[in-house]
This record gives sequence, C-alpha cells and structure tokens, in this order.
Amino acid sequence: MESVTPSKQGKTTRTKTWTKAKNGNISFILLITIGTAFFLVSCTLDKQAKALRALEKCRYEFVSADSVFLAGTDINKFIANGRLDISRLPGVALGFLNRDIPLSGILRIQITNPTDNLAGISQFAYKIAIEDKEVIDGTSDLPIEVPPGQTITVPVKLQTNVYKFLSDGQTLDRLLTFIQRAQSGTADEKINLTFNIKPTLALGNKQINYPGYIRIDKQVDADLLIKNGLIR
Repeated sequence: MESVTPSKQGKTTRTKTWTKAKNGNISFILLITIGTAFFLVSCTLDKQAKALRALEKCRYEFVSADSVFLAGTDINKFIANGRLDISRLPGVALGFLNRDIPLSGILRIQITNPTDNLAGISQFAYKIAIEDKEVIDGTSDLPIEVPPGQTITVPVKLQTNVYKFLSDGQTLDRLLTFIQRAQSGTADEKINLTFNIKPTLALGNKQINYPGYIRIDKQVDADLLIKNGLIR
C-alpha cells in the first residue's frame, strides 16, 4: 500500500496541473472570443454612426408624391372645381364615424451627399407634419445608402390614419385655401412641410433607436404641387 501512494499522488498532481492548464486555455479562448465579438460590434456601430453622421449632413428635396389615396380614392379625383370636395367620398364620411381615415401613397425624396463618407441607414421611423401638425407617421425598412458626392431618390411608402389631421379644422382650412389659390394661379404663399426621421441602428439581433430625429424642413409652393400632378 505504501509503495502505491506516491504514484497516486503523482498522478493526481499531474491531473490537477492538466486541469488548470485546460481551464486556463478555455479562459484564454473565451477572452479572445469575447474580445473579438466586442471589436466587431464596436466596428459595426462605428461604421453605422459614421454613415448616420454623413446622412445628417445630406441635402434633402421632396420630389413627388405618387399614388396617393385617401379612403381608397385617388386624391386627384376629389380635387375638383378649385376645392377639395371631401364630402364626395363615402369612405371619408364613414371614416369620420369610425375615426379611421386611411391615407396611402409613395413619397419620393431626393438625397444628396456632400461629404466624403458613405451616408446610410438600415431602417427608420418617420413623422410628416404640415404647418407643424402631424399628418403621417410610420416606419420604413428600406435600406438607404448614398455614396460620397452622389444623389439618389428614395421612395418612402406611406400608410397611416389621417382622421386627427382632417379633424383639425384650422390647419385643414389653410391647406384647402392654399390649394384653391394654387389651382387658380393666384397663390404666392407657401406651406411648411416637415419630415422627421428617427434612425435605427442594428446591433446583432437587437435594434437601437437613435435618441432624436433628423429634421427636414421644406416650404412647398404651388409650382411644386402642380409640377408633380397633385394639383390640376
């Protein structure tokens, strides 16, 4: 028995030493893995942040609004005789009862990147206001990338409930008066259109919302509406 004990002790010592070495290797590999993952995440966030900063410096122009439907009817069909004849639309009348008046369409925005960096965003939430009164809000998952020094046109799909906006008599009256004057060719005023973008950063499977909004202000005149066929 006494002659066997030292051998067992030596074997036990070697086992402990091997276990410590194995644990050390696992810890080292784990640290390398975590460090690499952290580095990749940092690079991804840094890349997105640079693209976002470039996007903030871009110039924006509203190009057109296409296929705009209110309560299922083409908006041009109820711009008649110099006024918006909303009463002609059964869908709108019913929408006032249900407090749900759907508006859909495609807003095309021209983006020019004057910087030396790629400007871009993976997805974003947006709000559109007329005379500081919110009309539309929604989200777009269409990735946007604007190379340095270039200009692209981006389609933003609109889908929202405009009951609250149409219920605001003061703002609606101003908009209708503007359209009437634009149709008659006597409009020399402009209306203020605001497009707010809240970008979303991608972090693996998680989404991080930008803390604020990128604000795009545009004064719209009659010429722009007529040019894009919104007023005939």
